[in-house]
Amino acid sequence: MNGIRIVFPYALTTAFFCLAASAGAQTLATGDSRTVTQPSYPAVCTTLTAQFTSSQRSTPPSTDDTSRLQAALNSCAGTGKSVVLAASGTKNAFYSNSLNVNGEGLVINAGVTLFGNNSYASNKQFIEIGGVNSSLMGPGTVDGRGDILSGSARLVQAKSITNLIVYNVTIKESVFPNLYVEGGNGFTAWQVTIRTPSTRTNADGIDIDSLTNATVANSSIEAGDDGIAVKTNSGNVSNVTVKNTRLYGTHGLSIGSIYKNAVSNILFQDNYVYGADLSGTTSANANAINVKTGPCGLTVDKVSYINTCIKGAKHLVIMDTNYHACPVSGGTPSLTNIVVNGAYSTASVSGAYTRIDGRNSSFPVRAFLAHVNLDATAQSGDQYAVVGLDASNDLPSGTGVTTSSFTMSGSVPSCTF
Repeated sequence: MNGIRIVFPYALTTAFFCLAASAGAQTLATGDSRTVTQPSYPAVCTTLTAQFTSSQRSTPPSTDDTSRLQAALNSCAGTGKSVVLAASGTKNAFYSNSLNVNGEGLVINAGVTLFGNNSYASNKQFIEIGGVNSSLMGPGTVDGRGDILSGSARLVQAKSITNLIVYNVTIKESVFPNLYVEGGNGFTAWQVTIRTPSTRTNADGIDIDSLTNATVANSSIEAGDDGIAVKTNSGNVSNVTVKNTRLYGTHGLSIGSIYKNAVSNILFQDNYVYGADLSGTTSANANAINVKTGPCGLTVDKVSYINTCIKGAKHLVIMDTNYHACPVSGGTPSLTNIVVNGAYSTASVSGAYTRIDGRNSSFPVRAFLAHVNLDATAQSGDQYAVVGLDASNDLPSGTGVTTSSFTMSGSVPSCTF
């Protein structure tokens, strides 16, 4: 994380002319329709001081902070103002069962940690967020103690939100997904740090599910499943931007896995993907660029990966409509207007490959690869795809695969790892 910088020497246009008519006219995604800037802290509603220490992490107090935390949150609900968790001398920790935030902020001061207690992991989530103008902010930490506990609780779960902000906070050691946002309009994750190891099964970094207008920016994600996952479990998802973010040991910058509804206008720009986590453990499914679904009735259109730097990954570019069996009946996946413009990989692991795998000749993947320079160019399972190529050494081939030339502004990114 320290010492990493991104150098992209050319500005990219948001549209281009396609010279390969067979692949269809294409435009780059624009992502979040909002103008998103660095968040500011809300006004303070009330401040609580710590009465425990982080040294109690392995054996939390039996009488903890749950009641007073929830009472404070309830008293500030709907105001947009914050409940601030502050240290008191050497006391720097709060321990709690599951909490609800509804239209207020929860701000954890520097050096302070909010720990999940021994009971929360058997619930659906640790922190549940809803309402309008809710927020979760640091620079302190939310620690789910997933290295000690087991269960299926999401660490932070948000539903049906309007203008949710997660800012300058560390979220770590989840037992299941770290930050899951489903339904609503307007979600910003800015300068968020996630620290859950690559070995933690199903511990996604940030899930963006069935909502409109979301931005993840300037963040750092170490997680045991998808680093970012854009999903459609309960409805369509559209207008999403993921930029200037680094992933470590995850399953990549992902669309899916999803089986119904529609994905549209998703922009991944200026991101780094590392196959290994920060302890050096390579992910069991070290994906980088990753679009995945089963053979279901899902529509994916206008997804752009712009300037992606990849190190130590195995599955470099994946567009797969046969990810695994479809759990629902009916429909055929449609993947169109998938653009990779600017990708560079280095130190790829043994057996690294790319895959573009369409469902059948009537529903091929329609994709464009421009300014792609991969250190591993093997193909695995390519079929039923119509692909435009411009200055790409990733060359799909297989049953039902056709390629042709097109022109797009851009260049291979200059990556500093």
